[in-house]
Amino acid sequence: MSKSVVTRYRVDSGLGLSQPVRIAHASDLHERNCDDILEKIRTKNPDLILITGDVFERYDNRPQYDFEHRPVKRLIINIIHYGNFLLNKLMPSEKKANEENARRFLREAVKIAPVYMSLGNHEQMLLESDYAFLEKTGVTLLENADTEVRVRDFRFILGGMSVWGYEEWLPTFLAKGGYKILMCHKPDMYVDLLKDSGVDLTLSGHTHGGQVRIGKKGMGFFVPGQGIFGRYARGSFFGGRLIVSAGCANTVACPRFFNPRELVMIEVR
Repeated sequence: MSKSVVTRYRVDSGLGLSQPVRIAHASDLHERNCDDILEKIRTKNPDLILITGDVFERYDNRPQYDFEHRPVKRLIINIIHYGNFLLNKLMPSEKKANEENARRFLREAVKIAPVYMSLGNHEQMLLESDYAFLEKTGVTLLENADTEVRVRDFRFILGGMSVWGYEEWLPTFLAKGGYKILMCHKPDMYVDLLKDSGVDLTLSGHTHGGQVRIGKKGMGFFVPGQGIFGRYARGSFFGGRLIVSAGCANTVACPRFFNPRELVMIEVR
């Protein structure tokens, strides 16, 4: 497992808060061992923990990809995906997905701070036992849903947008007044649907930082949903309204280069 880092951002809410609110943003655990990320969360003592999907591996694991790219790009992307699918079959068992890693992470996280979670593309076939576990553990799952959250004098609407089935719920969420934070797994969905919506802060993952970072600006070589050298691989965009995590786990056979696993800490002022 590659090393992990903590990346910090400050967000001005414009609400005149008496003291900052600390949010730990984690994404893309993919049932890998992320105990080092958990320990970093514990030492940072956040007020809230927001997890933006792909905690569990609940999907048809046959590689099925339909990219709207030019032929050369499509060929490169499918070589990457199919090659990774085959190489993962050869990985040592301790590096493979194990749902107990995800469950342990969540059980320990709720002991640190309230945990809210949205769903990613790897959770399209979530099991009834998963829903029961989340409820029993005390994790609040927002599956195309929102709730009011209050931390001291910071009062806001928190939404969780899944990568499917959001069409009916999203307009209702966007119409609500007050400060809005949205957990949206795929940053390209923010770019396509939300950048002009008035949502105050959107947290995303999915990209794994582009897996390999290239050049002085650290461009991601392959960014899921965005293709080769996609722009929104990790970092803060649109004046701080979109923050993209590079993810907590390395899920592919090709190791990360110049792209450590990441815990994002956000200070809302």
